[in-house]
Amino acid sequence: MPTADPRFAATLAHGLDVLEAFAGAPAVLTNAALAQRTGLARATITRLTTTLASRGLVVPAGEGRGHRLGSGALTLGYPLLAQLGLRRIARLPMKQLADALGASVSLGMRDRHRMVYVETWRNNDPLTFQPDLGAPLPLLDTAMGRAWLATATPAEREAARAALSDVEGAQAHRFDGVLREAQRQWAAQGFCHSEGDWLPDVHAVAVPLRITLQGGHLLLNAGLPARRLAPRALQREIGPCLVQLARTIEADWRRALLRDGAGQPPAVPPAPAWLVGHGPATARDMDPRDGGFARTLAHGIDLLRSFAPGEPVLGIRALARRLALAPNTVQRLVHTLVARGYLRRDDATAGYRLAPAVLAAAYPMLSGLPLRRRARPAMLALAARTGGAVSLGLPHETSMIYVETAWQTDARLLPPDTGAPMPMLQTAMGRAWLASVDHAMREALLHRLRLVQPEAFARLWPAASSAMADCRRQGWCSSADFRPEIVAVAVPFSRPVEGLRYVMNCGVLRDQAADARRLAQIGGWLRETVAALESAEAQN
Repeated sequence: MPTADPRFAATLAHGLDVLEAFAGAPAVLTNAALAQRTGLARATITRLTTTLASRGLVVPAGEGRGHRLGSGALTLGYPLLAQLGLRRIARLPMKQLADALGASVSLGMRDRHRMVYVETWRNNDPLTFQPDLGAPLPLLDTAMGRAWLATATPAEREAARAALSDVEGAQAHRFDGVLREAQRQWAAQGFCHSEGDWLPDVHAVAVPLRITLQGGHLLLNAGLPARRLAPRALQREIGPCLVQLARTIEADWRRALLRDGAGQPPAVPPAPAWLVGHGPATARDMDPRDGGFARTLAHGIDLLRSFAPGEPVLGIRALARRLALAPNTVQRLVHTLVARGYLRRDDATAGYRLAPAVLAAAYPMLSGLPLRRRARPAMLALAARTGGAVSLGLPHETSMIYVETAWQTDARLLPPDTGAPMPMLQTAMGRAWLASVDHAMREALLHRLRLVQPEAFARLWPAASSAMADCRRQGWCSSADFRPEIVAVAVPFSRPVEGLRYVMNCGVLRDQAADARRLAQIGGWLRETVAALESAEAQN
């Protein structure tokens, strides 16, 4: 999209260029590196990163080393994930198949010229590519992309062809040949496959689901290391298993529609009260009023932050009221965000929804946290030992967010989505984090909570302060205040890892932690796990 187009907000687009520059790059980038990757001047980069930092999308890496993506990049996509209720229905059967095959099983949808994962369960084999939430995959070289091509409508294929020509013109000439082979595979076997066509050590199969959500088709794929596959095992064993998984998920989804009434997707609850004050208005009140701040970029990010789980579709006028901006200004922002794949038009309402590019923007943040990968085996072992769900979390503004989770087979323990903001004062994870930081950092955040959520603060502070005291005394704290049916136990890391202060928690069903001895046992196991990880980190 040429920036000469008067409908296009170039400053917003440049800010998105900076966010997207972290894809396929080191976790930390200096201004010079960002300038080189985007083609923008260093002074412009400074202005853009200052603005992105005000929204938590980038954070300083420390000691003047540059910037890394912040946890705010994860929270942008949370409302989109929350609307895809199929993910929670599919998560357990996906995990079961992944465990049975030793595979990575993922759910994805198309984003313009590529595919993006919206759910994944991965095994621990060290592959070239680690599947993860928001991971972008090429359309032509992957099983998922080919399965999408084989079953898309002609109009959808032409839109994908045009998008591919815009960004990867050299690849567009392959489109028709790949399409013919994908259609042949689909007709012959009911799934598509890729044998090292994208990554030499990964073979994969993919199946479309006969389910359309938010105007997009969802697909399943399963990937395995090539070295573990016998000849034609992909076609003879893995593909049929994935087809059966697709039929199971479709049947579960139909039952959910009937159970929740009128054949409509399961309802998403409105944003909880503790999220009030989390969005654009709060941030805007603190914006600087000088030339070092890119207000158009800030407005564009605030527009994306305006969407909530219970408000998936917003029109121009609603956005204008929410942002206190003129409708024509909002129209320019929306036009730019649609062009870049962060929003899409909702044909049924003529409003706009978040689109998969908001997830792809967060993928470098997740993949740039090596502790997640190193901690996962220990987290899986602890989940098996406790019968619970074990998670790693980081702070974001006045909340905590999960960045990694390991759990077993009890669907009642499905953890919150990656990137879902959880209240700092109400959760064991938040209380443990508050107990672990220095006095100045803690008081600054508590002051903000008092201002933004005064009633919630008054109600929750006695229990939160008691839990913080417990954490300092015994190294862990607990809470059943967030989800009454679940008791969570949390342990903070004693020192930052890669400059970030993590907390690990374990959630178990309330009847599995009915007495103080059981809680203390789980707390002790958590402390041992965190201590072992910290020891390993110190040796790296």
